[in-house]
Amino acid sequence: MSEQECTGVIQNSPLRRFFGDGIVSVYLIFITFTQKNEMTGETNESMIINKNEIAIKPIQEEDIPLFDKWLDKEYISKWFGKKEDWLNEIHERNGEYSFLHHFIVYYNDRKIGYCLYADCFFLKDLEEEGHDFEDLYGDVPTEKHTYEIGYLIGEEEYLNHGIGKIIIRILEEKIMEAGGKEISADPSEENIISIKALLSNGFKKKRDGDYRKVLG
Repeated sequence: MSEQECTGVIQNSPLRRFFGDGIVSVYLIFITFTQKNEMTGETNESMIINKNEIAIKPIQEEDIPLFDKWLDKEYISKWFGKKEDWLNEIHERNGEYSFLHHFIVYYNDRKIGYCLYADCFFLKDLEEEGHDFEDLYGDVPTEKHTYEIGYLIGEEEYLNHGIGKIIIRILEEKIMEAGGKEISADPSEENIISIKALLSNGFKKKRDGDYRKVLG
């Protein structure tokens, strides 16, 4: 459940503010441009994202087939590993894995990605291929202290728009509301885009594959 950045550097929507008679009008300017997708290698036209239209909602049963489809995409599977583990954890989200909180990411009401946060006090007992959670989180003293985050962008046209960076901020707010004191992510050191997003959001490298941010 490593935090996986499937997007590029955030590009804030340019705003023009007009002040007059005590009224503020805000106009979002959409710009069409051509760029190369760093994850898929394809070139496509897209629009600057209005970050205020990004939201997350708890995953529902009807979302699971779409999530399953996303996990089969090469640019996602290379970082996320065995999808069977992910699907099992989601199916057991109200039971054995209730410490994992799963969400679907929406943009303008369209489902475009997935994210989660997990209580590391319980996560350290989880066995998962490619992750030594006991080594990572053996220092977590109690529950509701440190939470790990993870996410993916499942729809290719939304890659390289900084959405991952926005998702990190939304998850941070959720964790603070839950009383968390620290956020963690364990990306592969080869996942440069992901690491840049974490660092730009205030995370500090503790060691390879272990990035933390103290809340407060």
